[in-house]
Amino acid sequence: MNRNRSLAGVLALATIVLAVGGEVTVLTHTGGAMGLFLLAFAAPVGMIAWLALGAPMTRADLRA
Repeated sequence: MNRNRSLAGVLALATIVLAVGGEVTVLTHTGGAMGLFLLAFAAPVGMIAWLALGAPMTRADLRA
């Protein structure tokens, strides 16, 4: 698996922005359920960022 650090950085930043935006929306009681949707969408974006960084898939990848 090739590592793509710039894509991983952009996705990690997107994860933080989505999570903070979701928290602010939920805590200020604005936007209805949009805050919960933002929080729920932040988790898969973070996982995609981890994969873009070159997440270990096999035991041999852990030794590299």
